[in-house]
Amino acid sequence: MKNTSLREKGITLIALIVTIIVLLLLAGITISMVTGNNGIFGKAKFASKKYNGSAKNEEDQLGEVVKMADELLPEESKLPDNAKGVEAGTRVKTPSTWFKTTPSYVQTKDGSIVKIKAKTASVIAVADGENNTIPVPEGFYYVGGTKSSGVVISDNKDDQNKYKGQVDVPAGVEYDTTTGIVNNYILKGNQFVWIPVDETYVKTNWGYSNDSWDSLTPSSEYKFVTKYGGFYVGRYEAGVGDVKLSSKVDFSAKNTASGWQNGKFSLSSYTLTSGKISEKAGEIPYYHSDFKTAQTLSQNMYQTDSVQSGLVTGTMWDFIMKFIISSNNNNESIVKSNSSWGNYNNTGSIVKYTAGQGRYAGVNSSNGAMTSAFVTSDASYHYGIRTTASSEGVKKNNLYDIAGNLWEWSEESATIGRYMLRGGSFGDAYAVLPSMLPCLRHSN
Repeated sequence: MKNTSLREKGITLIALIVTIIVLLLLAGITISMVTGNNGIFGKAKFASKKYNGSAKNEEDQLGEVVKMADELLPEESKLPDNAKGVEAGTRVKTPSTWFKTTPSYVQTKDGSIVKIKAKTASVIAVADGENNTIPVPEGFYYVGGTKSSGVVISDNKDDQNKYKGQVDVPAGVEYDTTTGIVNNYILKGNQFVWIPVDETYVKTNWGYSNDSWDSLTPSSEYKFVTKYGGFYVGRYEAGVGDVKLSSKVDFSAKNTASGWQNGKFSLSSYTLTSGKISEKAGEIPYYHSDFKTAQTLSQNMYQTDSVQSGLVTGTMWDFIMKFIISSNNNNESIVKSNSSWGNYNNTGSIVKYTAGQGRYAGVNSSNGAMTSAFVTSDASYHYGIRTTASSEGVKKNNLYDIAGNLWEWSEESATIGRYMLRGGSFGDAYAVLPSMLPCLRHSN
């Protein structure tokens, strides 16, 4: 028993020593795994550095992407905010709602391709001097006027800020008082006037019960008008400009055609060989135009990625009239009866027209045939065609030729295949084949 006890004690002591040695070995291994470059702490430290470096790279890359996005509109960040006292014609920061956000893919410095949201705009923002921000389409320039008086723009850079700070913008045309021929254009480009829309953009209900009358406003039109808060309309009736028809019609000569054969100016009879209509003062209006001709020539003026042109719509015409009314103490008689202003036969030649200014033509009141070539005195021509902006007396809100002279085609349908006329004319002589009034449509 005694020997057995001593043996068991010996084994216990040896087992203890072995256990301690094993523990020391394990401790050494553990310490080695925890410490050193390859240890847990070392690897954790390395991972931390790598993570921090990766985060910094990601942050740098993000900053690079943001910078790339900003560089898509490099001038925008340098522009001033529009505020009271900012001079008219000054380019200001574009309102956020005027931007269009589209996906764009760019390559960063490390070669990776990333997707960003690029902001683009088809207009620039310009101050009108009265703390209003006006959109000016790409390729056009602010000329003068305010939101309330009518902002005028031109497609010729030479006209930029020509009447900056002025509420009233003259037609910018000089006549030879002896011949009535245009002597000089002060404004060189085609001109348009901003029609602000500060209320719900819907067509006026005139009480028509005919279901065929187009009483709705096209959704596409509603979209861009409400986005920018208005639209641009031609400042004058469309002039013949440099239009050339296959018939080689001389618009300035006496029209000897009888009855409504004057439709020879329409594309249904002849083809357009070259040229475009104009929106300038001192031009002969493109009269005797059927709807298709008016629609085609109006659309041909501008068709770019930024802006498109076309005929005015019924809703546009309603708001043009509202604009004129609102700026004339809400006097609806201004637009309900053009006998109080504009190119109207009852006003007489002296009341609204400056003698010798512009060219005039006698017109047969029953069929619109021209009875004489263009002359400089309209004393005997109560039925006649006037050149665009023939007098400052026919101007309202920097717009000319809106009331009288010629009817205007619109994109407003009356019945299937037929379209509405707007405006007025001399003795209804042009009710069948009238003129056109182009407008601009911004890209969204």
